[in-house]
Amino acid sequence: MQACRDLAEDAMDIFSCFCCTQCKPRYKRLVDSIYPRNLSDGPVWSNMQKLTFYAMSHPEKLNRIGIYIVNRLSRDLYRQRVSMVEVSVEAMDQILKACHSSASLQQFFESYLKMVQKMLESNDPHNEKLATDLFVAFANITEDSTSYHRQYDFFISKFSSMCHAFRGEDTMTRKFNGLRGLRGVIKKSSNELQVSIWEKHHMDKIVPSILHNLPDRSDEENAVYSSGDGEINDDDPYALAIQCLRELMEKSSFGSLRAVLEPVMTYCDANNKWDPPPTFAINTFFIIIYSIQTQTAYFVIQDLINHLENMTNAAASIRIGIATVLQRIVSKSGTSIGPLVLGIFHSLLKRLRVSVEFQQSRQCPSVDEEKAFQRTLMDAMGDFANALPDYQKIEIMLLTASNIPIITQEERKVKTSDEILQKVLVKTLLKVATKYKTFYFTTLFSEAFLKTLLQICLAPNSDVRLNGQLVLHTLFDRHDNLRQLAHLPYIREVEDLQLSIDKCPRQDLIFMHRQIPYITSVLFRVVCLADDGNDTRLHDQLDAVLCSMCLLCVEVGHDETLTELFRLAFGLQAFAVDTKDCRFNLKKRAEIHNLVAKFLNLSAQLLAIPALCQHVTQVINLRTQRGHPRLNIVASAAPLKDPLQTLSNGKAPIAHMESEDDITTRPLGIENDPSLLFDLEDVSEALKSSNKDITRLLIPFKPSTIPGVSTVAVDEIIGIKDLNSKQGSDMPPFIFGPSSSVIFTATDEADIIDRRDVVQVLDDEILSLSSSSIEWTPPASELNSRRNTVFGNHHHLDHRMAEYKTPITLDNVRAELSLPIDMAEEDRKDQAKSREIVQMFRERPLDELSAMLVKDLEETDLSKTIDTLCKKNNEWAKIQEFGSVGKAKTIFDIKFPSIVK
Repeated sequence: MQACRDLAEDAMDIFSCFCCTQCKPRYKRLVDSIYPRNLSDGPVWSNMQKLTFYAMSHPEKLNRIGIYIVNRLSRDLYRQRVSMVEVSVEAMDQILKACHSSASLQQFFESYLKMVQKMLESNDPHNEKLATDLFVAFANITEDSTSYHRQYDFFISKFSSMCHAFRGEDTMTRKFNGLRGLRGVIKKSSNELQVSIWEKHHMDKIVPSILHNLPDRSDEENAVYSSGDGEINDDDPYALAIQCLRELMEKSSFGSLRAVLEPVMTYCDANNKWDPPPTFAINTFFIIIYSIQTQTAYFVIQDLINHLENMTNAAASIRIGIATVLQRIVSKSGTSIGPLVLGIFHSLLKRLRVSVEFQQSRQCPSVDEEKAFQRTLMDAMGDFANALPDYQKIEIMLLTASNIPIITQEERKVKTSDEILQKVLVKTLLKVATKYKTFYFTTLFSEAFLKTLLQICLAPNSDVRLNGQLVLHTLFDRHDNLRQLAHLPYIREVEDLQLSIDKCPRQDLIFMHRQIPYITSVLFRVVCLADDGNDTRLHDQLDAVLCSMCLLCVEVGHDETLTELFRLAFGLQAFAVDTKDCRFNLKKRAEIHNLVAKFLNLSAQLLAIPALCQHVTQVINLRTQRGHPRLNIVASAAPLKDPLQTLSNGKAPIAHMESEDDITTRPLGIENDPSLLFDLEDVSEALKSSNKDITRLLIPFKPSTIPGVSTVAVDEIIGIKDLNSKQGSDMPPFIFGPSSSVIFTATDEADIIDRRDVVQVLDDEILSLSSSSIEWTPPASELNSRRNTVFGNHHHLDHRMAEYKTPITLDNVRAELSLPIDMAEEDRKDQAKSREIVQMFRERPLDELSAMLVKDLEETDLSKTIDTLCKKNNEWAKIQEFGSVGKAKTIFDIKFPSIVK
C-alpha cells in the first residue's frame, strides 16, 4: 500500500508541475512561500516557520521537501541567483535543526547531501563556504540508525582539493573550509559500521591534505601540545590542521593506525621533511603520539624503524632526520613501548651495525655524516631505554653487551669493521647505562654481563677501554657520588667532597666477595695497557681507574674489598718502581704513583685511622718538598698562580722556573729514596690497630686469570707472563710486591745521617735487599738533616753513633750541627708528642694526672700552701726563741751570768 501511495504522490507531483499553484501539494506551496519576490530580500521568516512546523508534523514528507528544495537550488545555481541559493540553504538548515530526532531523517539526508554536493561543484568560494557549513552541521548530528549505503568519496576528494588551494584572494578561506569539511568527514565516517575512510585511497587524500596545512616552523611547536576544542579563527588553518590530525588519530584503531602512518611518511619523503632539522616531522609525530592510545604508541616507533630500514640506501641526512624523530618521540611515549621492547631495540642495533658496515665500504659518500647518523641513533637508543622500567633496562644492557664483538690485538688489522662496531656499541651501552639507577649489584651484574664488561675494559682500542670504565662507573655509582669522584684531585678534607655513603647490602657484599679479585686484576691490566704516547689519553685512562677504585671504596666499603684495593695500590706502586722490568716512561710511572697517592689519601680519610692518615700525608708532603715535580699532587690540585706574583722581588721568573726539559729528562728518583714510597708495614699496623684483618694485605699482589675473560694476549703485551714466571723461580716476589725491590731497612733509632759517608761504614747486615718495606718512624731523608737531636736528645745521638760504630768526636758533633733542619722530621716529632699527650689523658686516672700537673706548682694547692706557711711560721718562732734550729752555738752566742755587779 505504501508503494502505491508513493506512486500516486509522484504522479500528482508531475501533474502539479503543469497545473496552477493551488493544485500543488501543500509542502510545495510552503517551500515556494519562503522565497521572496525581490531577490535582494531575505527569506520570508513567517513562511519559514510554517514550513518547519509542517515538516515536524508530517515527517513522512521530509524526503519530498528535501528533493523539492534541491531542485529549486539547482535552478538558482544555474541562473546564479545567490540570494535564492542562500534561502534554500537556510531552509535546509532550519528543517534539519527542527527534525533532528525524526525517524524519517535518514531519507532527508540524501537530499541534504545532494544539495551540499551541488553547491561544492559550483567551485565558488562563497557557495563552498555555505556547503561546508551545511556539511559540518550534518556531521554534528548523531544518527540513531546506521546508513550502510552512504558514500563520502566525493566529499573527501572535494574537501582535500580545497586544502591545496593556492590561487586567488580566498586561498586561506578555501583551505580553512576544506579542513573543516575533512574534519566533518572524519567525525561522520569513523563508525566502523558505516563506510570506512581508512582505506588506502581515502587516506592518501586526507592525510596529505592535513599535513599540507600543518605549520613548518619551530615557533609553532607550542601548538602541537594543545588539545582543546576551543574556537578556531577562520584565518588560522594551521591550528585547525593540528586539531584535525589529532581527531583523525583519536578515531583510528589499532588496525587502522598503519593506514594513517604510511601516508605521513610518504608525505615526509616526497617533501624533504626529514632533512635536518626535521622540525615538521617531529611536530607531526608528537601530535600522533599524544593523540593515540597509550598502549599503541610502540606501534608508531616500530613503524618508524621499519621505514628507516626501507631507507637504507637513502642519503645520510634523511636517515639522520628519521633517527632524530625517533629519538624525540621515544622519550615522549612513556612506558607504552613494553610489549615489543627487545624487538624494537634489536632492530635499532641492526640499523647501527648496517651503518657501521656501510661506513667501511667504498660506497659511503661521507663518513662524517654516517657517524652523525650513528650518534643520533645511539641517542635514540638511550632515550628509548630511559622510557623503560628498570628490569627492561637491564635486559636492554644485556642485549647490547651480547652484540658487542670481542677482538684481540692480532685481529684489529683484519676486523676493522668489528672494531668500529665495538666502539659504537660500547658507546651505546654507556648511553643506556646512564639511564639506569643501580640499587643492588646482584640484580644488575649477572655472571655473563660482568665478564663482558671486564673483557671490554681489556679491549685493544683505548677508547673502548675508557668507555668500558665509564660504564662500570655508572653502574657502580648507587648514591650519585660519580660527579665528585670523577677526575679526583688531591683533597685535604674528605668532607669537602660531600659524599653520600650508606651501608652496603649483605647480598652485594657476597657478590663483591666473589668478584673483587677479578675486578682488581682487570684494573691492574688496564693501568698497564694505558697509552703513554698521549698525555691527555693517559691521564683520562688512569683517572678512570682511580674513579673505579674510589667508587668501590665508597659504595662497598667492606674490609675485604678495601684490603683488595690496598693490595692493588701497592702492586701498582711496586710495578711502577721496578725500573728493570717495567717499560713505562717517566710520565706514566709518575701518573701511576699519583694514582696510588690519591686513592690512599681518600681511603685513609674515609677510614679515619689517625696513623694511616699521618703516614699518607707524610709521604705526600715529602714528595711535595723534595720529590720530582710530576709527583707533586698537592700543586696540581691547587689553583694556578701568576709566577710574577708568587716570586720574590728581584728574581726573574723565567730564570727561576724549571724548564720542561729538566722535568721530563730528570728521573723520578723515587727508587733511591724509600721515604717517598708508601710503606706496607705502616699501613698494615695502622689497619691492624683498628681491628682490621690484614692477612690478605700482606700477600703480594698478582693479577689472576679470570674465567670467561681472555687475558693471555693482554698479559703478553704488558709483560705480565714473563714477570709471573720470574715469581715462580728462586727470585723474591718483588715484581708485584708492596714496595720497591731496592729498599733500605731502618729502625726508629737508626736514621741515615749522611748516606754518602754512612754507606761506606755500614756492615752488609744493615742492607737488606729482600725487604719489601721500610720503617717510617722516622723516615729517611734524601737531604742531610740534624733534626735538633744534639740539643734535644743526647742519648738518641749516642745510640745512633753506637749503632753505626762511629766514635763521638768533635768533628762528628760539628757535622751533626751543620746539617740542615728537616721540617718533616720536626712535624713528625710534634705529632708524636701530641699523640703521647692525648694517649696519656685517655689512659691514666684523674688523680695521677692531677698529681703530674701540679707537682711543680704546689702553690696552686691551697691546703698544701697553708701547711707550708704554718711550718715556716713555727720554724721562725723557734728561731726567734731558741736561735737557729740545728745549729751549734758559738761561745760568743752563749750568755753567761754576769759576775760583775
